[in-house]
Amino acid sequence: MNFKIRAARKEDCKDISRMIMELAVYEKMPEQVKISNEDLERDGFSPNPFFECLIAEVSDEYMNKDGLPRGLLPVAVAKRCVRLQFSVLEWNKPSLDFYFTKGAEDLTAKEGWHFLRFHGQALDQLAREAPNN
Repeated sequence: MNFKIRAARKEDCKDISRMIMELAVYEKMPEQVKISNEDLERDGFSPNPFFECLIAEVSDEYMNKDGLPRGLLPVAVAKRCVRLQFSVLEWNKPSLDFYFTKGAEDLTAKEGWHFLRFHGQALDQLAREAPNN
């Protein structure tokens, strides 16, 4: 198998930014992308980064018809990953159906989980109300 998983580097930020926008366009939410290439560089590659990112370098010959890299998930399981968790928009029935046929569980229906988000004024207000330690 010809793929490599590596830690993202600062020079990957332009591609990461492009992929974020491509996903947002697919999800019909491009106006929600607020992060820039510069933000990614600052927030991910400072002495105390806010996030870590892995890059899977996979040649097209190793992609299956569903766009998933063949063999990548078995490697993740072999490295002791115990679960894969992600979000899918409600309108994206083709993806939901695909993941369900592969054995994914809908935790919203099964366990009652809700994903919540603070942003904008609500986030600002929450920060103002937080105790100063």
